Amino acid sequence: MTAALPQDADGVRARTKLAKKWAYLLSSRTFVPLGSAELERRLLGLVERLCAGVASESLAQRAGREVGDALVDLNCTTAEALQLSLEVVGKGLFGMPALAPPDRLRERVVDVVASLAAGFADRARASVLAQQEQLGRSLYKAMREAQVELQYAESRFELLEHHLSTGIATADEDGVLVRSNGALARIVDRMPEDLAGSSLFDLAHPDERVALRVDFARLVDGGTGSTTQPRQLLRADGEPAWVVLTLSPLRRLEGRPQVIVLAEDATDVNLLQGQLNHQALHDVLTRLPNRQYFTSRLEQALRTAEPGAGVTVFHLDLDGFSRVTGGLGRAVGDHVLKVVAGRLEAVVAEENAMVARFGHDEFAVLVENSPTTPDVVTLVRRINDLLAVPFHAGGKRLAVSATIGVVHRPPRDATPSDVLDSADLALRRAAGNGRRQWELSDPARDERDRHAFTLAATMPGAWENGSIRVLYRPVVRLSDGRVESAEAVLRWDHPALGALPHEQCLAPAEETGLVVPLGGWALRVACEQARSWREAGRDVPVRWALTPSQAADPDLHGVVREALSDTGLPAASLRLGVPAQALFGRGRSGRAPFGARGEAVDNLGYLAEERVGIEVEDFTAAPDDVARLLDGVPVRAVRVAQSPAARPGSAVARVLAGVLGVVRDAGIGVTAAGVTTPEQARWWREVGADTASGPLFAPAGPPDVITR
Repeated sequence: MTAALPQDADGVRARTKLAKKWAYLLSSRTFVPLGSAELERRLLGLVERLCAGVASESLAQRAGREVGDALVDLNCTTAEALQLSLEVVGKGLFGMPALAPPDRLRERVVDVVASLAAGFADRARASVLAQQEQLGRSLYKAMREAQVELQYAESRFELLEHHLSTGIATADEDGVLVRSNGALARIVDRMPEDLAGSSLFDLAHPDERVALRVDFARLVDGGTGSTTQPRQLLRADGEPAWVVLTLSPLRRLEGRPQVIVLAEDATDVNLLQGQLNHQALHDVLTRLPNRQYFTSRLEQALRTAEPGAGVTVFHLDLDGFSRVTGGLGRAVGDHVLKVVAGRLEAVVAEENAMVARFGHDEFAVLVENSPTTPDVVTLVRRINDLLAVPFHAGGKRLAVSATIGVVHRPPRDATPSDVLDSADLALRRAAGNGRRQWELSDPARDERDRHAFTLAATMPGAWENGSIRVLYRPVVRLSDGRVESAEAVLRWDHPALGALPHEQCLAPAEETGLVVPLGGWALRVACEQARSWREAGRDVPVRWALTPSQAADPDLHGVVREALSDTGLPAASLRLGVPAQALFGRGRSGRAPFGARGEAVDNLGYLAEERVGIEVEDFTAAPDDVARLLDGVPVRAVRVAQSPAARPGSAVARVLAGVLGVVRDAGIGVTAAGVTTPEQARWWREVGADTASGPLFAPAGPPDVITR
């Protein structure tokens, strides 16, 4: 088993320190037949295995089990040794954040620690079983020794059963205990004298008695070998005591056989395993079920839901939660999450439902519908109404809202993954409409979204293998029809969908963040082409339209300067389109992303100082935009959105003509986009546009479409 571990001094030091601490505590609590130096060396090897398991998800369970096995082999077989090891290892691994991504560290540490406990339990049980089997053979052999050896054998047996921590008893053919040791009395919390004459079956849990009688009868009736099963016995207070129970026949020279009963106390291990299982299925902060538990419950609900009623899944994302934690601190954020968890449970308290926490600020609600279940609209309203009730947190009065994606009554044959994917897609669409919005899953829209996400996922590979190219379309002067500049655009030669135009390339790239490196590459290619035109005697400026992510990229200034420097293109021969929504603070929800507008304006100022031509993309002539444009924003031209030109004689068009006159009077050029007919071109020229682009002039093509 190998995995790359951090080999820096801090990582090695942390693992060595953990091994020393583990060795010290183990040797002080339990007997380990090794010197301190050798014990530290072996435990360091175990620490290395555990760290490898945390670092590699595929190795987690195997690493934990191997370390659990090794602990038993070191004679650390007590519950105290296991508990001590789990505490030391768990805390130590959580203190090594470099082992795994932050959002996976807790999950992997829990997985490794749980596997360690499971491996320990299995190896300890196997060790006990081996000891028990050996003991059974010894006892059986002793009973068959010559009569002269009987007294010695019985004395040895009494000594052995007295000192063992394993409960031992001898039962007659009816299951009545003939003799027992103190360990068995301690396991069932009874006095030793109370066990004499009691029935083994009365000590068993009611659910175990039938199976226990079957195993016992088989041995009494001549069965060979032994049986070993995990069982529950009853303590004096009625609480269960988990044991590994082994029954072995003891043949006597005369009379019916007896049965040797060995009970290895497994209560502490089972309780610990139960706690670890609970932690693996629940969120530590809110104590709600986690995604894994929710998915399991959803799978069951899809199979058992009432026909005609089905289930409803709500996927919630808290609006602006990062600002709560960023402004008020993590402790306040944790308190908010607990309040939200409690309120969501209150909303569905009367329903057969489960509330789960999926992640940082995401929750999910599963409702198994019944005739009395409120409709989706009512439940959504109740959720946000209750979340909107102010509460105290960190000395402040806070309230929250949520954006919600809903899947209502999915098909019975749908998988949990299908349902959760649909809920997530609906949530994404709702988030695009602003805060406190909700969206019902729609299969057709889901399919379109999945198609878009598939494009986004495969786009990096397409870029790498050369399927994405840079093409050029001319921007012409309306006065004489000559090429004024060339606009660089993307074209994706998709193997299944054919040639995808610029807009269908940018959308998935913007969605995944690929647009920043991809746009930088396209910008460099365009600059190289513009330099080639200059060397051939054609001074054609090149234009690249930035996306909102590119415009707000803190490294944009450096990327542009590097492209110009490496290609030798003068800054004046490069024009960059800046989206109006990034420059003027507009977005789909009416607000610019937090901090994005300031970054875009700063980038614009730096680039303008370098003499790069700045143009405003999708200029709508809105009053606020015009005011900002005339308020000293350093742009050379505006590119007017296509929609106002759809009806040249309309009132909107007349207003646009007046606004463009104001823009031109300020010394700012006007470019019309998407011109398709000569009539549109004439109209744009009449209202003051200087240049235009669109299918009327030439489709996007290779560089020679500009020069021919």
